[in-house]
Amino acid sequence: MQPRFPTRPQARFRARFRAARFGGLVAALLAAPARAGDAPGPAPLWPEPDGTLILARPFGRSEISLRLSRRVAGAVDTLTWDGVTFLADTEPGDALQARAEVGSGGGCRRASEAGTPQDPTGEPAARRLRALRAGRSWAETETRMAWDGPSDPADEPPSDCPTGAAAAALPAPILHKRIALGLPGLGNAVEVQARFDLAEAAAALRLEPLAAAVPAEFSSAWRFDPASGGIAPLDPKPGERPDPVILATPEGSHALAVWAPGPPEQEPDAPRPGFAVDAEAGANRLSCRFRVTHAAAGAHAFACYALVGSLADVRAALRTLTAPP
Repeated sequence: MQPRFPTRPQARFRARFRAARFGGLVAALLAAPARAGDAPGPAPLWPEPDGTLILARPFGRSEISLRLSRRVAGAVDTLTWDGVTFLADTEPGDALQARAEVGSGGGCRRASEAGTPQDPTGEPAARRLRALRAGRSWAETETRMAWDGPSDPADEPPSDCPTGAAAAALPAPILHKRIALGLPGLGNAVEVQARFDLAEAAAALRLEPLAAAVPAEFSSAWRFDPASGGIAPLDPKPGERPDPVILATPEGSHALAVWAPGPPEQEPDAPRPGFAVDAEAGANRLSCRFRVTHAAAGAHAFACYALVGSLADVRAALRTLTAPP
């Protein structure tokens, strides 16, 4: 399955979204069959001695900066703009990363890109990153995801997903991801294209190409209405919603939103995106999700976008992305 692209943004974005965005390494991976059991190659080389990679792009009065890190297997552990940090970053589970829930009920297992200190395999996160390729404002990674441990802070109680040896004995998904800063006319967009390769079929999947823990200072939650282009206050109770969600500081000076394109009109039964804000002590979790039933083994790919800036910036970007053609 190729990544799903928007079908209703303004005309100047359509060519961008329809074009193949995965270049180089990831293009080759997408063209090849899923290889979840392949052995990793040589360890990727990081440009900074501390095992990090910085992506940056100017926006408004500042610069949006993302830091990918070896300690979280290539996920983003820092996102800043205008002197403010948009990620809680107190533990690996707070990273801006991809997550997956495979199966349902007693057969459910959860996996994450960054992993947790309770990773059942005990393998360091750095060894799960199998490939890294980057430019000034984009990066492509290949990562073996980690099954979540029993104390995973991103679990949403109640959860009946097994942990420990029950999950560790099964092949974890392989994640192929491209993250890039900026779209034409939208310098505050963080684009995430994620392909999850499954070693076996699953009765159900919940795939999160983009999930993050936002600091508690972002305490105002909003729902964006694509029909009117307006926003309304949102009670951050657990659960998915069909409309994009925004977390902002009370005065609206800084905000982070998530959005994803729906399936093409000719695919009415294809998975549709859902958005969630889950309040926790010290942080709020923000995510973009897709659910797949009767998922075959192999590749499942989707695109999600984070929008950074002030509340007015984020709302303007959402209006642009959801405007009729």
